[in-house]
Amino acid sequence: MAEMTSYERVMTALNHQEPDRVPVAIGGGPYGIVDPLYFEMIKYFGLGEPVAPFRSGHTINYMDDRVLEKLGGDIRYVWMNGSPTSPHYPTDDPDVFLDEFGQPWKKTYPYYSAVDGILGDAKRVDDIDSMMKWPDPSDPKWVQGVRERAKYLKEETDHFVSARMVMSHGIYQMACDLRNMDQFMIDMAMDKTFAGALLERVTDTIIGLSKAYMEEAGEYFDMIELPGDDYGANNNLIMSPRMFRNQIKPHIKRIVDTIRSYQPDIKIMLHSDGMIAPLMQDMIDLGVDVVHPLEPLPSMNLPEIKEKYGDRLSFLGAIDISHAMPGTIDEVIAEAKLRISQLAPGGGYILAPANHMQADVPLENVIALYETARKFGTYPIRI
Repeated sequence: MAEMTSYERVMTALNHQEPDRVPVAIGGGPYGIVDPLYFEMIKYFGLGEPVAPFRSGHTINYMDDRVLEKLGGDIRYVWMNGSPTSPHYPTDDPDVFLDEFGQPWKKTYPYYSAVDGILGDAKRVDDIDSMMKWPDPSDPKWVQGVRERAKYLKEETDHFVSARMVMSHGIYQMACDLRNMDQFMIDMAMDKTFAGALLERVTDTIIGLSKAYMEEAGEYFDMIELPGDDYGANNNLIMSPRMFRNQIKPHIKRIVDTIRSYQPDIKIMLHSDGMIAPLMQDMIDLGVDVVHPLEPLPSMNLPEIKEKYGDRLSFLGAIDISHAMPGTIDEVIAEAKLRISQLAPGGGYILAPANHMQADVPLENVIALYETARKFGTYPIRI
């Protein structure tokens, strides 16, 4: 088979056909490179100075096409000019910052975590608006520079273009941030009116940002990431499938339908960690094309999921960052070969880390991962 361009390779895979080789990716919203590892990479590759950070208040603040080129990444990324959930307003505590909602985030190395939800003491639906400020998603500041970047990638390169998520957390996790997780889970069980009103309000904000994104540059996007929403723990779902379908799913459908109203053929990716196998059919029902990360947990039977849903869902990720990537090079090679053998046949797989590459991952292991993908990812798969 003749060598494909990166765009052709990714699109062929996402259309459930076999490209020339397995596409690879790093740099998206839930599978980036933490800053300390990025600094190691640019030094190792002799790339000189870091690029300007594309955001602040996070641990993954750099998006460097030079590094993606060195690793052979097939996807390039567009990002909004900041996010309402970025914690960058200082407080009296040097470890605590506020985001655009007024929500405090505390540094819990290496990330910032939402603490003391500002709606934690809310009693009535009216408190959702009176106790916090909701940012204006139509403010042009959010999309500053988006069109220029997207147009350049689509017209001047042969890469697949993905739009990073408009906010880090999706509707469920954002509601947990604002309300505190334990209280919001109680709301979902005992006060569905309040839970529904909060989910509706968060969804409205995500839809507003998504509209601005799509209006600004949607014609250049091949794929867009939905804000990440974790519905699974290590061994089961965090909530029952019925609770997900009744209270979460309709709001995600609103977001998906809004995006498709601008570009019907765009690929849509949803990130959800944990054991989410019971929700795969729901992802299909929602119109999601790509699921990240298909986390490689003992409770997740990846070959079974591929067999059952692989003709209708594509999978991005699956590379274990908890054990394999911080381990030996041999463990990294074995991990890459295993996931290629499980998920790549018939197309529908993009090799990528199951979450952000952490500072405990040796640089040589990152290089080994992508070298292994190139060596053993050629179709037909013979591992």
